[in-house]
Amino acid sequence: MTENKQALPGHETQSSEMNCPSCGRFVGAVTKCPYCGAKVEKRMSLTATRWAAVLLATIGLFLLWLMAVKRDVPVVKLGDIQPTMNFAQIRLEGEVKTDARPFRTGMGMSFHFTDGTGAVIVFITKKQMDEMIENNLTPKAGDQVSFIGSLNVSDDQMSMRLLSVKEFHLTRAVAESVQLADITKKLKGSAITIAGTVTKLEVPPEESKRPYALQLKDASGEQVVNFWQAEYEQIENPDALPGANVRLRVNVGTYRDKVQLTLGSGLDLEILDGPPATDDSRTPAQQAAETYRKKAPPRDFSRGRAATAEAIPLSDITADKKGHTVRVQARVASVTPPQPDSKQPFAVLLRDGDTSLRVTYWSNVDERIADKPVPGALFEMEGVVDVFRDRPQLTVESGYKVRQVEAAPAAPEPVAIASISAADKGQIRTIEGTLGAARDLGKGTAYTLTDDSGAIDLILWHSTVPADVRTPLAEGQTVAATGTIGEYDGQLQLKANAGPSVYILR
Repeated sequence: MTENKQALPGHETQSSEMNCPSCGRFVGAVTKCPYCGAKVEKRMSLTATRWAAVLLATIGLFLLWLMAVKRDVPVVKLGDIQPTMNFAQIRLEGEVKTDARPFRTGMGMSFHFTDGTGAVIVFITKKQMDEMIENNLTPKAGDQVSFIGSLNVSDDQMSMRLLSVKEFHLTRAVAESVQLADITKKLKGSAITIAGTVTKLEVPPEESKRPYALQLKDASGEQVVNFWQAEYEQIENPDALPGANVRLRVNVGTYRDKVQLTLGSGLDLEILDGPPATDDSRTPAQQAAETYRKKAPPRDFSRGRAATAEAIPLSDITADKKGHTVRVQARVASVTPPQPDSKQPFAVLLRDGDTSLRVTYWSNVDERIADKPVPGALFEMEGVVDVFRDRPQLTVESGYKVRQVEAAPAAPEPVAIASISAADKGQIRTIEGTLGAARDLGKGTAYTLTDDSGAIDLILWHSTVPADVRTPLAEGQTVAATGTIGEYDGQLQLKANAGPSVYILR
């Protein structure tokens, strides 16, 4: 047994529990002397108090941890956020304003959010983006979302950073199902569902900044849907797209004042096992809408929009109608496509009796024309009246405003050159004869075409007659040439039609 020692000088007034009973040194509240290792007896109240403190501290820490893990993060309105709330963790509930767009670096994405009281941009990390794509949680315009984020507030702007994908709750908006012919600029900014058959998939050239162009057709019309490489890689079995029946969710926008459809994600494109559902399987609301459409005014050729343009004859188009939108119908006299790398538009000359009208449009319009204008064909065109070199002309702004009414008649029977007179100007004739020497006209080539009855100049413009038609021609060949009768310097001439209008007979 350890023998109690006398307290050291100066420690006499202290409790015996504060001094070591073996060496007499002050040890405080410990139960074992740090100097000699002897056991120091303590009163039960002091020991219990110490253990109680440890227990209460442990319970307190556990409760703090439990609150941190299980507590509900408060829902805050954007309109109530103050600068003092910088770096706060809050929950937002509301609507996605724009589709989530990946950064150019691919290291994350962002989307715009609103709750009715304000708007904020939400940033998502690369890891979160990959997880959201994998679980089909990528937010799109119109979706309802609830999420927790870290707030970043400055003097002039506010942003959020998503904290956890697990706390990101999404309710998909049901996109309206729309027929292709009913898509107009009024739907700009909305997300819609369309379905049809893929007629063509245009792949952009390597190192090009152009998007993919998917041409879609349904019973009402055609549309083009654009998307980029990132969306293409998300499409399941993209090689099966040409000719496939598909259903997809697209965003409606405009580009150069024209409707543009874009695919927000490759996951929004579904390849169907068969043709899209017919009207019989539509909902009552959709069937009612279709009934209304059938009772609506007759639609023109411009992808289902109601025909509002005034239909007038060529002779009524004057400079006074500049700025008016009109619709005309006449036969094509000539077609002049632009030279390669030039900034000129396509030029079509329409003729109705003694009246002619120049019609122009650009290459983006030409791409949408189903039946290209050819000399002799009857076409209906709608455009805006303009004035060019003091003469009225028609500017077509949509390829769907150009419609073939009647195909060009078959090449007429050959006629003798001697039978052609000034009364035949503007008419299409076919002549069989022998070619003379070629004469260079700069933008074209001329030959003297001779038969047993006479001779006439045959004009082949390089812009309309392809090189594969012009190149094989040589002096002394017998050919059949079809073109429009014209006059230059008082001499009649035959202007070869566009395309393969000259055939070598021998």
